Order: sequence, then structure tokens, then C-alpha cells
Amino acid sequence: MSSDHYAVIDAVIAMEKNNYLATIVNVEGTAYRKEGTLMYITETGKEEGLLTGGCVEQDLLARIEMQKEAKAFLMEYDLRSEDDLTWGQGVGCDGKIYIMVEPITPATSAVFQQLKSYMQKGESVKLIKSFHKINKFLVNTVIPLGKEETNPALTSFLDTGNNYIFTQVLSPQPRLIIYGAGPDVRPVVYFASKAGFYVILSDWREANCSVDNFPDAKEYQIGSPTQVLDAINPSENDYVLLMTHNFSKDQEFVHLLLERRVKFLGLLGSKKRSEKLLAEKIKPDWVHYPVGISIHSESPEEIAISITAQLIKIKNSKNSVMGKIG
Repeated sequence: MSSDHYAVIDAVIAMEKNNYLATIVNVEGTAYRKEGTLMYITETGKEEGLLTGGCVEQDLLARIEMQKEAKAFLMEYDLRSEDDLTWGQGVGCDGKIYIMVEPITPATSAVFQQLKSYMQKGESVKLIKSFHKINKFLVNTVIPLGKEETNPALTSFLDTGNNYIFTQVLSPQPRLIIYGAGPDVRPVVYFASKAGFYVILSDWREANCSVDNFPDAKEYQIGSPTQVLDAINPSENDYVLLMTHNFSKDQEFVHLLLERRVKFLGLLGSKKRSEKLLAEKIKPDWVHYPVGISIHSESPEEIAISITAQLIKIKNSKNSVMGKIG
């Protein structure tokens, strides 16, 4: 699930007047973004999310402004040829995209609030859009994803004759738990939150671990490694970074976490230090050190970028290809 989906969902729930939701529902060939990409648009041109590299957004806004009454509509953009005269942009992106645009109503906002409540409980959901071609009426429905559906298609687009039906699977925001609230953690929190992670910051020093120092974190936990892990209760879907620079705290944290299982544990520091932290324990495949992708990083910002890149790579590895039926 794209990192900007969560910001769009929050914007839809807020539901200011005269705003629209645009969704890529079908792609033929290749395009900048894939099916299921969301974008929030206002009449004044404010945007949340991105559908393309700027190819169609202004055209969509112009069409919204020309509407006499707020109705849903489906737009087709053929970007495959530089000589394309379909809508006059000639961007040559080698694909055709179909975008469903809908006014955000109280009913839409209520569905997205329901959607978010499921995801906050760790449940994936199906969002189903049914668009009636003649009446230009669109209905959103959300249902929790059944546990028996272990490998559903992430998106589907179906033309029934009278209706277009688009279905997409939306997953909970991935949690990133960071233990350590030193100055070098600030850019990590910033970049990771922008990449779509729900950042939980923790430290035993209350003065360090605060909203004033880390405004981009979502939660703050104060305590020893034992207290923090008991309070947060990491699951096998969570990402964890250890960044305290305190060997005894780090070792306590590592040994406690090895009794559990998480999706990713990144250890800051050298390979030698990390192996000392493990104290000859068998290294699970979800433990990574030195954390981050090798880009010869030096500054805190560069290190943060390398760490965030590794987190994104792992997060997106199983979702790199979006399924489609219909």
C-alpha cells in the first residue's frame, strides 16, 4: 500500500466542502502509478497524494471546476504516444490510465472512517467502488478482509455493462518502533513517517522522548527495554530500530526481542558491535546489521535515508506487483 494512501484517507475523513477523491482504477500498459493510487483534490487546487508525475492532475482539476453539479465521473487518459491528441498533453508515458473521480460526501467520509477503524485494529479491508455509468452515481463499501483470503488480488476492475466495479485491498499502516531518542534519530523519524510508517518512539529518558523533539512520531513510550516492549507488544508485522548508543540497554533490548519475532530489527553500529550484542545467539533472518542500505552515508540525514530505504524495500518487497482481474 502506497505511503500517501494514509494521508488521503485522513483528508477524506476530514471532509471539507467541495472536495474530490480520484482513484486510478485501471492501467493498460505502463504508467507512473498503479491501480489503487488515491489522490485528494480540492476546488482550490490543494492536493494530497499524486496520480502521475503531473501529467493529468491539472486537467482533472479543470474538469472538476467545469462541473455544474458535483457528480462522479470516469476519465480515460491515453499517454502512450507523444503525438497523442486525445487530450492534448502528449506525455508519452506508454500507457493508458482510467481514473474514477468522485465528490466527497458525508457517506464517503463515513465509509473511510469505518475503513480506518478496521486498519487501526490491524485488519486489512476491501474497498469496493460501484459506479453506475448512466446515473453517474458512485457507492463506496468497505468490508474486513477475511482471514481465509490469504492471498487476494490487490486490485480488480470489472465492467458489468451498467456499472464499473473497482475493488482494492488496503492494509494497516506499518508500525516502526524505535528505541533511542538521540539527535541522530530525528531525521529517521521524519523520513520514515513521510514514507508511510506509523512511528512509535521510545526511550528511558523522558526529556528526550517528546513531541517537542520529535513532532513526526505518532506515539511515545518511556521506560526500560522490558517496560517498553511490554507496553508496545511488538508483533511479527512490526519494524524495529535500535538506536540508543548505550550498549547495556541495547543488549537487554535485543535479548528480549529475540524471544519474540518481528518483521525487521535493525541494529545501528558496526558489525562487530552488533555481534557482541547478540552474544553468540543465533541470528534470525529478520535481524539486520549494520542497518541501512550501503550508500557510503556519513551525516545523520544520509544515514536516515539509507535506513528508510531499507525499510521501504522490505515493506514493498511482497507488494511490488499489484494483482488485477477483470
